[in-house]
Amino acid sequence: MGKLFGTDGIRGIANEKITPLVAYGIGKPLAIEISKSAKYHKVLVGIDTRVSGPMLRSAFVAGLNEMGFSAIMPGVLPTPALSYLTSALDVDAGVMITASHNPANHNGIKLFDSNGLKLSEKEQGEIEKIYFELDSYRGVEASNIGSQEVNDDLLRLWVDHILNSLKMPKLNGIKVAIDTANGAGSAVIPYTLKFLGAQVISFNNSLDGREINADCGSVYIENFAPLVKSCGADIGFSYDGDADRVLVVSRDGTIYDGTDIMYIFAKYLKEKGELKDNTVVSTIITNCGLETSLNELGIQLLRTNVGGQYIEREMVEKGYNLGGEENGHIMFSDVWFESCGLTTSLMLLKILIEKQTSLAELLKGLNRTIIANADVAVSERQKIEVEKGVLDDFVSEIENELGTNGRIVVRPSGTESVVRVLVEGREKEKLDKLCAKIVEKINRI
Repeated sequence: MGKLFGTDGIRGIANEKITPLVAYGIGKPLAIEISKSAKYHKVLVGIDTRVSGPMLRSAFVAGLNEMGFSAIMPGVLPTPALSYLTSALDVDAGVMITASHNPANHNGIKLFDSNGLKLSEKEQGEIEKIYFELDSYRGVEASNIGSQEVNDDLLRLWVDHILNSLKMPKLNGIKVAIDTANGAGSAVIPYTLKFLGAQVISFNNSLDGREINADCGSVYIENFAPLVKSCGADIGFSYDGDADRVLVVSRDGTIYDGTDIMYIFAKYLKEKGELKDNTVVSTIITNCGLETSLNELGIQLLRTNVGGQYIEREMVEKGYNLGGEENGHIMFSDVWFESCGLTTSLMLLKILIEKQTSLAELLKGLNRTIIANADVAVSERQKIEVEKGVLDDFVSEIENELGTNGRIVVRPSGTESVVRVLVEGREKEKLDKLCAKIVEKINRI
């Protein structure tokens, strides 16, 4: 049997790996799988701005309809909105057609259960099994074929939920620059900020879809930072294509990532007595300096495998309310447990207003370790070899050179054909050399 799902859904080049046939082939198994416990026989299906989105959505919905499930289609919306609405509406599952931060010619499929949670590995495995045995499943009779409904008003429910949950103050007089990566947040994010009274300067907010993530957005934050400084904004927010992550730029052009945001949020919530079990959930690649700095505040950092689904599951199962990743995925479950760029931006603005201070002041006490990292392009076969431990002995030797004041993480990406290398410690020159050794070894395999 093949392997479809990575660490965050299914992704690939549209019309090559992610074809209408694949979308149809996931829609039908999803319907078959959830039919065992379906209450409504309805699925919410959203898209980002990619040109391939409507095509793949149509194919996916055809698979649902064939098995007697109807589709509600809210149009372009961020992934966290799709997640929340799946839980809030009378539907059995949610589907987001998106490739997140990947280029415009890519697309993908993220699946959510009726509670708005990303499907577990076990649930994804059941769908994969059906996918590869699809010919043995027949559709429903003609009279029971599912229907399709377009509803463009659902985003308001999501925005209202965020504002009410955060008890947002007005942003009158605050000048905010945003880069929405020509993606799913290009309409709703500036609308929300303006509704709260902010002066908004928008960059890369086209809904055309052919330029999504093209040298813009959180992946290319270095292109946005000078724009924030030159336009005189008080703060800047840069999102990715499906608006589930955000990075921040201060008025002087300094870039702040998810590690910085987690520290600010954890410290703030701890002071207010609102950080559940004084715990933050992140991943095995999160900066060790964050863990040490949080410990000094009486906060523990709990680590999971890399991927938002693992953080979310841990938060839901244990009742924690804050988690995230360095890339700008921040989960604040007092609003919603799916990572959300808009929620993160508003929460940070709320803290800045309440504290009447700067980002730099809020980050006093965070002492990060130095990281050298690299992404090495490999084939899917080579990714599997690395995952099976072909590098383990070599990495152990390098760790001996590094000593006790650092660590190494080598892992295959769950979303791209690369192996990611991270070497962490205190001496930059040494880290760079050790990272280069590992990269060289991977290239020789």
